[in-house]
Amino acid sequence: MKFYVAILLILSLLFSCQKEPVHYDSGSNEAINQWILGTMDDYYFWKINQSGHNLSDNRIQFFQNLLHKDDHYSTIIQNMNLASYKNNFETSFGFDFIQVKREGSIQAIVTLVVPGSQAEQMGLKRGDVLLKINDLNLNADISGSVEKILNGNSLNLMRKDGKEFKIASAYIAQPGIYKVVTIEVDNKKFGYLYLSHFNFDSGYDLIREIQKFKTEQVKDVILDLRYNPGGQVSYAAFCALLLGNVNPTDRFVQMVGNNKVGKKEYRFIDALSTQPDGYSFKAEDIKSKGLNLSKIYILSSKQSASASELMINNLKPYMDVIQIGESTMGKDMASINITSDNETSGNGYKWIISPLVYQLFNSKGEGNYKTGLKPQININEFSAKELYPFGDIRDPLIQAAVNGEVKLKAGTRNEPTIEVVYRSKTALQMVVDEI
Repeated sequence: MKFYVAILLILSLLFSCQKEPVHYDSGSNEAINQWILGTMDDYYFWKINQSGHNLSDNRIQFFQNLLHKDDHYSTIIQNMNLASYKNNFETSFGFDFIQVKREGSIQAIVTLVVPGSQAEQMGLKRGDVLLKINDLNLNADISGSVEKILNGNSLNLMRKDGKEFKIASAYIAQPGIYKVVTIEVDNKKFGYLYLSHFNFDSGYDLIREIQKFKTEQVKDVILDLRYNPGGQVSYAAFCALLLGNVNPTDRFVQMVGNNKVGKKEYRFIDALSTQPDGYSFKAEDIKSKGLNLSKIYILSSKQSASASELMINNLKPYMDVIQIGESTMGKDMASINITSDNETSGNGYKWIISPLVYQLFNSKGEGNYKTGLKPQININEFSAKELYPFGDIRDPLIQAAVNGEVKLKAGTRNEPTIEVVYRSKTALQMVVDEI
């Protein structure tokens, strides 16, 4: 009996020595940062440094200090806190541009104008050359001034022809599809489709456009993803079922996480089942409306990211994917959205963190494209004298598809040396789970 009492006494002393978790006031920096630290420890792909953190730090800075040096994509936002959101030219002002150095001089070229935006209504067009933004001359690198420009309520542009544009900042609703056109060359029909991002807002429109391609007996499709920053994994599965020679029960993606998260596999039908509330697309129905292509041409650039890259890499086991343009951005990982609870947030707006959790591979286990997916046909669209409208046969990337990839393999084109000085690096999160 004395031995039994002694054991109980020792156990009680051991448990009494364990530290109770410190409770912080709801909504305080300490409470929110403690939640961030614990959540990241559970789900983050990389191991975080558990020491040297001050729970009283600014919450955004605290989160960023936990990130691995190779992580450029994990995010934190607070509902209704605009300072926690990252803006870009496309979603704030309705256009985007790139600065390239060609033959020793820097030129700013408009790469896209969002349909229906104020910028389009005022006459700004893809291919326009810009001389100034606000008081900044665009013949020099403006990377260091971009954040300040984007935080303004408006901006002033001067085009090469002297025309000025004053564009107000606003939330720009992106149409999922910019341009659809059928191109006929030597009695062969190509369906061209520019997809701006992977989001179900354009789901019904995409089905209608694919049905038109079927009616016109289009056998070859050029999918333009060159400025597509990604989006929903479920929508990538939706597009794959509409376009490719895949079955709903084929394996779509393999996802590898940390020791706590483990490994997951999604078939196309599984990925589609995670579509957002309000949508009820069925895999078999989508497949019956699809083109069932055995080959597809995909146009890419350094701004093709996230779900765009997933689409390219994960269709390869099932069909001939001919990638034309530049290497992609190199975001081969997906995140999950995790929202703070009321006990953590208190009466304030909730915080949402989207840490990178999974590295992605196709059904053959092929992935690990941190430096980007390399095209079979390497063409820099800025080597042409001008940028043509989306879907224009004069576009060198479209020419490579319609004229035959054998004639235009990398190294056979006499292109001037082009150096990119500035371009946006937006990548949308690939969200595979809600927690």
